[in-house]
Amino acid sequence: MFLPGGTRLADPDAWAPAFEDDVQLVTATRVYSNSSVLAPAGEIARRAREAGVFSLLDVAQAAGTVPVRLNEWAPDFAVGTSLKYLCGGPGAAFLWVRGDTAAQCAPMDVGWFSHEDPFEMDIRHFEYAKGAARYTGGTPSIAPAAGAMAGFDIIAAHGIDAIYAHNQALLSRLFDGLPDGAVQSATTEGARGSGVLIKVRDYDAAAADLSEAGVIHDTRQGAVRLSVHLYNDENDIDALLAALAPHLED
Repeated sequence: MFLPGGTRLADPDAWAPAFEDDVQLVTATRVYSNSSVLAPAGEIARRAREAGVFSLLDVAQAAGTVPVRLNEWAPDFAVGTSLKYLCGGPGAAFLWVRGDTAAQCAPMDVGWFSHEDPFEMDIRHFEYAKGAARYTGGTPSIAPAAGAMAGFDIIAAHGIDAIYAHNQALLSRLFDGLPDGAVQSATTEGARGSGVLIKVRDYDAAAADLSEAGVIHDTRQGAVRLSVHLYNDENDIDALLAALAPHLED
């Protein structure tokens, strides 16, 4: 079952079909990449628990830029990656599992770290480790893990609340400088992530000017797609607005 996308996903009641009797797992994304809409993660997890439905929260577009309060929201599972706003490289991901769920579920994809006794070395016997350790898998790839930790150190040094406030202030400056209707992603402060989709008359022409100005971006739905983070400042927003100005609808 797929729910219709868009701004309605911010409404907890829009998720009602996800808790019907024939649903076993509901998957929600904290911040949707193509709309920057924030899903009501805590309420989704709460309603899922009440309905006896497992909940999985994707925080890939949120971790490192929007506060993520997993202990408070208590989904069954949360997944993410060191890419995006955590400033790590490819090849590293993370899984968070609620304590009671960790003991209740048995992952099918396991490695020797998932074993209660990793050094038993008996191929005919496998016993799950207790708690979250059973989800660990095998030996991690060292280079991706090192890059992920370096990125995490940068985020932790600044603090997620400070990063969130900084990014939201930059977005507000950007939106103030754009004409009405130019943004086709979420615009309301407190209900948006750090990404934005901006409508332009001709994407290819806009992309050329943005590249000339040193603005790294991509596209979705024919719009310019970009985001802000702790390494951006007001000068970057002003340069972006100047490069976009000839390409915006009047």
